[in-house]
Amino acid sequence: MQIKPQLLSLLGWNIQGDIAGVTAYRSARQRFTWFAATTPKVQPSVPQALQRLLWAAAAHAWTAMDSQTKQQWRDAARLAHLNITAYNLWIHCATTYDADILAQILHETRITLTLQTANI
Repeated sequence: MQIKPQLLSLLGWNIQGDIAGVTAYRSARQRFTWFAATTPKVQPSVPQALQRLLWAAAAHAWTAMDSQTKQQWRDAARLAHLNITAYNLWIHCATTYDADILAQILHETRITLTLQTANI
């Protein structure tokens, strides 16, 4: 089934990934494609499994983060005019340990962001 991206964008939706038994993504031609989700035929490789564990730990750390720290990440993402959410910024920084991005955000926003890497 093909759905026009403009329709979903108009509704404020950017759907991709596995959702309720359906896999959705935007193709190279910018068309939304939906199909019934399937189970993988092979187990994930060790690097894939480790990456998934890292993402899960980062997501858990965000959930456990206090509201004041989360608000700092939200403010930084907004003031730096990033085209991603604070959560996505956190996931990127927490899983890549990208100190250059944190330094650039500090330079642009004067907000010091810390990575609570003890849980990751």
